[in-house]
Amino acid sequence: MIPELLLLLLLPAVVLAWRLRRFGHREHFLPPGPPTRFLLGNVPDIPRSLPFIQLTRWAVEYGELVSLKILNQTMVVVNSGPAVKEILDKQGVLSGNRPQAYLIKRAEGEYPLFSNLDERVFKGSRRAYHTFLTNEAISSYLPMQQVEYARLVNDLATSPENFIPHIKRMSTSIMVTLLYGRPVSDFGVTKHLVYSESMVKFSELADPWAHPPLDMMPILRYVPARWARWKALCEEAKRVRGAFFDDITEDFEARYRAGDRTGSFLEKVLDHPTHFDMTIEEIRGMSRLLMDGGVETTVSYIQNFILALVCYPACQAKAQAEIDDVIGGERVPTLEDFDHLPYLCAVIREVHRFRPVLPGAMPHVAAGDIHYKNYLIPKGSMIAMNTWGIFHDADIKSEYGIKGGANPDGLRDTLPFGAGRRICPGAEMGQRTIAINAMNLLWAFKFTDTTGRCSMDLENYHPGVELSPNRFACDIKVRDAKRVKLMEETYMHASA
Repeated sequence: MIPELLLLLLLPAVVLAWRLRRFGHREHFLPPGPPTRFLLGNVPDIPRSLPFIQLTRWAVEYGELVSLKILNQTMVVVNSGPAVKEILDKQGVLSGNRPQAYLIKRAEGEYPLFSNLDERVFKGSRRAYHTFLTNEAISSYLPMQQVEYARLVNDLATSPENFIPHIKRMSTSIMVTLLYGRPVSDFGVTKHLVYSESMVKFSELADPWAHPPLDMMPILRYVPARWARWKALCEEAKRVRGAFFDDITEDFEARYRAGDRTGSFLEKVLDHPTHFDMTIEEIRGMSRLLMDGGVETTVSYIQNFILALVCYPACQAKAQAEIDDVIGGERVPTLEDFDHLPYLCAVIREVHRFRPVLPGAMPHVAAGDIHYKNYLIPKGSMIAMNTWGIFHDADIKSEYGIKGGANPDGLRDTLPFGAGRRICPGAEMGQRTIAINAMNLLWAFKFTDTTGRCSMDLENYHPGVELSPNRFACDIKVRDAKRVKLMEETYMHASA
């Protein structure tokens, strides 16, 4: 009797040991990748800072698909344009889900970034994006935003040393005006700084290495608050985010109920409540998501663009010569001018390629098994698009970096904004904002290095989800007084 009882007691331990034997190890059907370790998988091998550099080294070693094990979770890194096209674009229904980020959802509540393709809130928000962020709709928002573009030039002419806060104010106000119908300055001269603070907290929550693996080990969510720093961080993030969004949202909703119309995005959504099948909380979450997707990425890109002008003065001079030839100094640039500025278009694309704002993009999750060549990406795997690796492929030599014989599939101007069913819905808006600001800045100012140490090396960038340069110094001089006068008149007219 005792041996049978002992066997019954040992059996669960034997089964558990057998299952743990392969925990963290790579399955044979996955793409290749670096050697794994028992239990941890590849966790010790992934750098906490600028991980895309190591991902790109692995791409060179293992190929266009690389698999990693994060504990027992599978991650597949996509490193080529053809793989992006086949996995994220053509099989978008299977590759379009998102990881369930518990920390951010705890702080944010309704937030459709992490909704899956088959969920009602995702379908409603995408329907709204496709209805009110079309090219025609975006053009209708331009008059509201023109005042912010012109004000940035005026701010830079007045206090160029504060160029980064000016860029942050402009980008924040563009999105607040688009969504809520009023500029951010209506809510206080430092209101945009509150948003910047909220995004610092948001980025801390999004850092996977700063917190326990709550998504993989849900039991950790029940650790008492005194031993769980992340719980206090969630509450602080919620407080700061509320300090920015609450009064703006309340003001908008009061104006909407009173019939005070500005033509904003949210007005158009609320005019069709049954069509989009979203609750008011879900609509509020959608607006926060659009803010978060549009503000900081634009700020980071414009900083990269200015740094490129400073570090490469010959490129700046050539772009300004083209602008002077097409636009001259007797009128301000307009969006219609952009298609006639091929060199400036090339500079903008090159900054996207050389220093992509989201070098690792936002991860996807496989909703079902995905097949690519001889590999299987199993359901539930995370899928990461290595934008940095794709853009820094050694075979990239021409417009999309195509060397003779290389495959250009999957490479396009919108790749920095994602791929497949989860491509950023505001990509066209972002591209227009970048185009208008790039024209205005080059038309109005000359940017010069004052330190003799100008560099776009990665050591001059701070770690984080977004690739943004550390604070840098540069001299910003008005090219001539008439240009600033013209922009000042434009600003006064637009804000009247």
